Amino acid sequence: MAAVLDFHLSIPRDGRPSYLRIADGLRQAIQSGRLEPSERLPSCRRLAVMLGVHRHTVTAAADELVAEGWLKGGERRAHRVAAVLPSEFFNARVGHTASRGAKTLRWRLVREAGAPKGAASAARGHRYTFAGGVPDLRLFPYDEFRTCLAQALRRAPRGLGGYGDPAGHPEFIQRLSLYLRRVRVLTGRRILVTHGSQEGMFLVAQLLLRPGDKVAVEELGFPPAWDAFRAAGAELAPVRLDASGMVPEALEVALSKGSVRLIYLTSHHQYPTTVTLPIERRQRIYELASRSAVPIIEDDYDHEFHFRSHPIAPLASNDPSELVIYASTLSKIMFPSMRLGFLAVPEAIYHPLVNLRAIITRQNNTFLQDAVARWIDSGGFERHLRRMRRVYQERRDALVDALSVGRRAGLALDWSVPDGGMALWLDCGVNSDAVTREAAARKVLVNPESHYRFAGTRPGTHLRLGYASQTPPELRAGADILLEAIASVRAARATRP
Repeated sequence: MAAVLDFHLSIPRDGRPSYLRIADGLRQAIQSGRLEPSERLPSCRRLAVMLGVHRHTVTAAADELVAEGWLKGGERRAHRVAAVLPSEFFNARVGHTASRGAKTLRWRLVREAGAPKGAASAARGHRYTFAGGVPDLRLFPYDEFRTCLAQALRRAPRGLGGYGDPAGHPEFIQRLSLYLRRVRVLTGRRILVTHGSQEGMFLVAQLLLRPGDKVAVEELGFPPAWDAFRAAGAELAPVRLDASGMVPEALEVALSKGSVRLIYLTSHHQYPTTVTLPIERRQRIYELASRSAVPIIEDDYDHEFHFRSHPIAPLASNDPSELVIYASTLSKIMFPSMRLGFLAVPEAIYHPLVNLRAIITRQNNTFLQDAVARWIDSGGFERHLRRMRRVYQERRDALVDALSVGRRAGLALDWSVPDGGMALWLDCGVNSDAVTREAAARKVLVNPESHYRFAGTRPGTHLRLGYASQTPPELRAGADILLEAIASVRAARATRP
């Protein structure tokens, strides 16, 4: 139902305040043409009498339409419909410029970035996914963490909701520093909280690299980190790998050319091959970097997941030259969308990094950091970690058992059982790009060697199989289909003339 005035003004009947309903009725009258541009309206007093409301209610409605650009006037003058209506403004401008023959702007792009290869988006449409580095989100203790988050939110009126330290929430940094000292043997370093380890890579690249500088990277590696270096204008210098990780002699050759300004290294579980860099190689690489005065980014993305013994301490734990920038994340322990990572850096670059991140993103989510600090205090963080370590070891073993079935059936499969981590590096004996396509046709997601290879030119025969996000039955079912895909590619190759 609507009240109708003598000049066909209809006022909606709903639960909104009267002045908003009157403003809506006037706006509809203008849009429909019942009130034309520049036409004078009855006075607010007259409209109030016609509508049976107080004059101030009509005045408030008119003020609303003046603010939106539908009416002009007021302040003891009669209101008029605007000569140019908000709904016509941009159309008028487009028509005006088009008549002058203006051309569409050709944007000048000074940087180019490749499309991100997110595991979550890539997994859509697949029944089984072996994406590496993805935790099982079904196992996170959401109710337990929700309590910590609620406690953090209750601190909003006491300052937690305002701007904070760009380096991170002090209470979280304190808990994290204690954890790193106890578990990862890291001491004497400054902590900068980041939006995942990826922002840490970007910050370091922007701070240390000039266009044309070279970054020594493992020839098989983590493309998002490479993208961060390229975004700073750097060029990548791939360094050869073998069964034990980065080859120091190959790094020495790259450093001897004099243009390398940064070394990027995944020493704990090399990404993507999962091998652990031996102590003697770590020492040699550190000596080379120190002698050449080149800093190292040590990306330790899944340190906590070890199954047989304690992992080797990071390079950053023994850094007399203060050249190691340690990057890590809590995404693998908690969940990726949390975007909570950190840098542990020497004092000399701490404040420049903090100042840079203040310009880019100002700070992280303080409530989230406070909640994680509370979760650490409660013991929930390490309880969850111990549980996931057991779960992931069981899943690794389930995947190894499933692959062993294929080997016994005659497939030329080869792998080393990883001592930890969340993925396995499988040599499937045939073109892994072809296997990836064949598996995708069967609704199984796997990532081929070329996904991680510098320049992505060589197909290779390896697959990186993440086992953390699926249960043992899911792993076995997915692996059975994957083995069928490998057998299909092998058979097609055998019949090729």
